[in-house]
Parts: sequence; structure tokens; C-alpha cells
Amino acid sequence: MKFTVIKLKPKGPFHIGFREGWLESTRAFVPADTLFSALCHCYRMLYGDLLPLLERFRTSSPPFLISSAFPFRGDRYYFPLPKNQMPADKKLKKAQFVDLQCMEQLLAGVLLEKLGKDQDLIASDGDRPWRISSVPRIGLSRMNNHPNEDFFYFGQVSYDQDAGLFVLLRVEEESLRKQTLALFMLMSQEGLGGDRSVGRGHFYTPEVKELDIAVPADSDACYTLSPYYPDGAETAILRDSYYELEERRGYIFSPDGRSLRRCSVRMLAEGSVLNGAQHPKGKLVDVTPEMFTAHRVYRSGCLMALPCRREVV
Repeated sequence: MKFTVIKLKPKGPFHIGFREGWLESTRAFVPADTLFSALCHCYRMLYGDLLPLLERFRTSSPPFLISSAFPFRGDRYYFPLPKNQMPADKKLKKAQFVDLQCMEQLLAGVLLEKLGKDQDLIASDGDRPWRISSVPRIGLSRMNNHPNEDFFYFGQVSYDQDAGLFVLLRVEEESLRKQTLALFMLMSQEGLGGDRSVGRGHFYTPEVKELDIAVPADSDACYTLSPYYPDGAETAILRDSYYELEERRGYIFSPDGRSLRRCSVRMLAEGSVLNGAQHPKGKLVDVTPEMFTAHRVYRSGCLMALPCRREVV
């Protein structure tokens, strides 16, 4: 399967929170629903009215799909370990990401232990192109803007010079391709995650490439590359599937209002393996808080996935 790859090299450390109020840690990657929100914000800045685009995501086939932003180093792309792989080896249990060559074999049903001796295929602790650190912070008083007694640690992730994050993009309508790439250009300048106002979360000009991923012809499941929210009857596919649920929260980021909590929603995490030859689509989830009336707020649960084998041998 062919994809457009957008490579984002951070200009410095950035912070992508796991949940609100927990500042001490950060993700090493950016979930697709967070990316989608940032792209929608950029769409509004560039093109104005966002509602027609959102309506197409809600009522018909999405005009484009994106994966979460996963790590890369040079020309090596790292993907989340498929959740149907449950290794007994202690070292392999810690594996979060595997490179493209390994991932293609896992999608075909190969057992991870058979590849585990080749450590180059796995993003081990010593080989990861990112580092997570905690920076001490002191809070400022809202009354006089002076330091107060609030002391805390702020988690941030830094990438090596030849590394960063990549996003897989599939544009269903070619007329939207230039528009979508322009959104990524603006997003790299606007930034992602926390502390954007002090320079964190900004990226160099995105690099656009093409990538061909080998997938099995006899697939009976799909491997998720983005957070997924089942749409209606799609919940039936969860039977005999391998997945992890994750609660997604956060705050509204809109020109019409900020600092309001969005409604929380549980979604299937990246790397889930969903039973069935037919790939589900997912949906946008309305997470508008009651007190916010300027416009509706959505979280994307639209699915980017690859065909795979459910059982491993």
C-alpha cells in the first residue's frame, strides 16, 4: 500500500500530555486525534469556514486520513508493536515500537520472538532516537505574576538531530492534496502540544516523501495506526480482537474560546488488531461541553489502518 509520508523534525523539546493535570510525563509520539485538531485549527486560519469539511467527515467517506505521528530516524520508520503480539521474553515485552521491516513481517503473522534476536528491528531503550526528561518548574501567582510555592516537574521529549516524527497521509480526493500539505506547513509553525508560547512543539519545514508498505494478501484483520472510535455496528468487530482502551481528554483550543475541558471519550489505541477482513471507518465524536456554545467540538476517531493477519505463528 502506498502512502504519502510527512516527516516533522522538532526544533526543540516538546510536550504531549497523557492526561490533563499530569505534567510530569509526556508521550514520545503525537496521536492522530491531536494532529487532526491542530490541522482543523490551521484550516480555519488558512481557508476560513471549517464546517463543510467537518460535515464531510461526519456524513460520508473522509476526504483524507492521517496516522498518528510516530518516531523516525533517518530513513527508518518505527511503528507501534501490534497488540496481537504478546511475547514471553522480558526484553521483548518492553518493546513499544518496531521498524518498518519488522512490522511488515508481524503483519504477515510472524511471531515477534522469531525476530527478537535481531535487535536492530526493535526500538530498544539504548537505540531510541528520543529522550524523555523532566524539567523543574515554579508556578507564578495569578495575582502578581511572581513565583509562588508551587513547585513541579514538566515532562518533555527531545529527538536526535537526524530523527523526528512521521505521519502517513492518504488523500481520497486529489484536489485536497495541496490544501492538506499546506495545513502541515502551517502546523509546523504554529506548534503542537504544551508550552507553544515559549517555543516548544515547533518543527522545521516538513519533508514530503512516498512510502510503499507491504501488506499480506490473505488478511483477516486490520492493524490500527490511529486512535479509533467504533461507529454503531462496528462494535461487533471488537469480539476476538486485540486492543487497548485509552481515555482521551483535553481542553478546547479555538479562537472562540479556550481553557474549557472537552468531554472525555474512550478510544482504541494505536497498534490494536481488529478482527475481520472489512476495515471499519470510525467516526468523529462530539465532545462539546455544555457551557460552550460557539460551535461544536469534535475528536477524530476516524481510522487509518493496514491489513494484517490476526493470529501469529
